[in-house]
Amino acid sequence: MYKRLLAGFLIFMTACVNEVQLPIRQVKPRLVVDGLITDEAPPYPIKLTLSGAYSSGGGFPEELIINGAVVTITDNGDRTVQLEQDVLQPSYYWVRDPSFQGQPGHRYTLKVVLPDGTVYVSSSELLAPVAPIERVYAEYRRGEGSFGQPDLYNILIDTRDPATLGDYYRWSTYSYVPRWTTVDPQHSTCSVCSCWTPYFSELTNVLSDALINGNRISHRSVFNSPVYAIGKQFVEVRQYSLSRSAYQYWTHFEEQRSRTGSLFDPQPASIEGNVHQQADTTVLALGYFGASSVSRQRLVIPGDTIQYDRFLNRLNKAFIPPGSCPGNFPLSQLGPPTNW
Repeated sequence: MYKRLLAGFLIFMTACVNEVQLPIRQVKPRLVVDGLITDEAPPYPIKLTLSGAYSSGGGFPEELIINGAVVTITDNGDRTVQLEQDVLQPSYYWVRDPSFQGQPGHRYTLKVVLPDGTVYVSSSELLAPVAPIERVYAEYRRGEGSFGQPDLYNILIDTRDPATLGDYYRWSTYSYVPRWTTVDPQHSTCSVCSCWTPYFSELTNVLSDALINGNRISHRSVFNSPVYAIGKQFVEVRQYSLSRSAYQYWTHFEEQRSRTGSLFDPQPASIEGNVHQQADTTVLALGYFGASSVSRQRLVIPGDTIQYDRFLNRLNKAFIPPGSCPGNFPLSQLGPPTNW
């Protein structure tokens, strides 16, 4: 009797399920701008694309690339430079003129004339000075390797905020990390089983001096560099100045990126920046054109304090995939970075 009731209930429930065809939202492509001028020597890249769907594995769709745009940057001294489109990567336009170098205290404006004649301009962006990085150092932290989490070096910096209120910072860090494949180097003579692979920080590590004006910024974490194998790590930290509007943009960007995706979160929205149509300022592009001073420092982490056999035994070679380094890590190089 119970089985007949259960079968009848399941048939009833199945009969009540109707397929619903949801309309696919068609969004008109929008201009996407991603670029930065700094007080370091050129070149400076500006990336221009159209918004749309693409996958990292299939390459960038040709229909989203903007070919033939006229792109210029003007400083507040009314000097203008025209950017050159990259032949091999046509979504990038470059400032290559060595005499056009960003200067602290100057303001810079980007102008983009699309092939159809539509003109976009950015807000005038101040290139503010930035305090120098005083020290870069690392602290070793043990991870849960059995759960797919490697050990790591927490990369930290010290600097001092100037006494003037209204300074904003962003940090960008990358490291070259040793990786092994197939077997570890002490038990193999394989020439392509050991390499160095780059890892990059998020772009949204930002700070306002509203609460720390004129004080030291100490022990500021800017990156977690993973430890997948034993060997030297090569780290570079860049400290950028930001305008107030750029700080607000990157803060908003991080808020979107870090949402948990629960039912109570607001729906994600496209993040508009400081570039708009010249004829209609209500039509905004996505992305941001920025201007920053840069302070950079490098660090070599010896890695010689990690006990080799204990490291391998604890992780059970969890981070040593089969195959070669080039096959597993496309951005890797077989030797450590030079001139470090």
